[in-house]
Amino acid sequence: MKTGAFRARIMNPVSPERADDIADGLLEVGGDGRIISCGPFPKDFRGKFEDLRGKLLIPGLVDVHSHIPQLDCRGKHGATLLSWLDRYIFPAERAFADPAVAVDVATRFFKKLIINGTTTSGLYSTVHEEATDRCFEVARASGVRCFIGKVMMDMHSPAELVEKTGESLAASERLCAKWHGAEGGRLRYAFTPRFAPTCSEELMRGAGKLARESGAYLQSHIAETKAENERVRELFPRYPDYVALFEALGCLGPKTILAHAIHLTDDEYRRMAESETKIAHCPTSNFFLKSGWMPAARVEAAGVAYGLGTDVGAGTSMSVFTEMRHADYTQLGFSLSPAKALWLATVGGARVLSMEKEIGNFEAGKFADFCAVDTAGIDPAYRLSELSTDEVLSLLMYRGDGRAIEAAYVGGKKLDVDFR
Repeated sequence: MKTGAFRARIMNPVSPERADDIADGLLEVGGDGRIISCGPFPKDFRGKFEDLRGKLLIPGLVDVHSHIPQLDCRGKHGATLLSWLDRYIFPAERAFADPAVAVDVATRFFKKLIINGTTTSGLYSTVHEEATDRCFEVARASGVRCFIGKVMMDMHSPAELVEKTGESLAASERLCAKWHGAEGGRLRYAFTPRFAPTCSEELMRGAGKLARESGAYLQSHIAETKAENERVRELFPRYPDYVALFEALGCLGPKTILAHAIHLTDDEYRRMAESETKIAHCPTSNFFLKSGWMPAARVEAAGVAYGLGTDVGAGTSMSVFTEMRHADYTQLGFSLSPAKALWLATVGGARVLSMEKEIGNFEAGKFADFCAVDTAGIDPAYRLSELSTDEVLSLLMYRGDGRAIEAAYVGGKKLDVDFR
């Protein structure tokens, strides 16, 4: 049964090379929040519709990697990844020992997602079980689609953040049992060993096992800096390379998302592709911390799926549009077209999160997660009706930010930025 219809110009990414541009389009949504149809506005249409003419509908933006507690750490300079963690990030995470702090930060975080048109996210909380539970409660109230994971660390971390291995696994399992698949599947869980230098083999092996048994996600970081790689070699000398560690401990697979993946060999990328492990590409963060740049051409040649992540603290911006342009700026000898950038920010991100059959574009049967964009929010000199497809895509990619987002919808329902 149809419950909603929206009339506007519609930009529908259908492949990395192409977005269908419907100048006067109609999006029809059923009572289950799924798309009934998307196409040109029928001349004989007599039903009610929300009139968004003069605006552009694009699929909801997908942020495949971000950290809730890092919201207030954006733009704080750090000489290296490890020094930045010690000076800013770990103190911000320690503060989540107070659930009230977690609620405050998470509430502002999810408001920022809505403002920036991000309708689906892969998120990290902290090591605190109660704080993670509260983050899920805020996510439920916000209406955003996401998965969240309690960070897991049982060694080589600040004393207040080091967990006992069994307790970390048990707390994560409880959270997964409560939240994975909640709200009709809108909320999901991700087992979250932070990265190898802070996790024992027992912890990582246990996280991989729990993820497989529950059908939940596993998320972590890999090869963000050369110093990290050296540390992994020191701590785990019996493994031939970084990916081999994840392989041996059962942490690779179709629902594993590894952030950054900058300093890996072609063989490591090949083995990631064979296991269908995904990459969260965070170009702004890598740029900000001088970590390096993910070699997109090599990743694509290996067949590894990747999407875009803001990473928040080091990412400095909550806008996936920012990641779209920086994914181009930070590459050498590789050009990312605006059409492909939008595809990565929508369908590509959905594929990384194993949600490509549910979200990502305006295909019938998928959930109606989308944004209404007002190009005047980027520059009032532009009239949407006068811009070609390529001009619209370029404007979004190179100049877009949250000011262009007039509204965001999940399952056809408009998200309220003042949800709490």
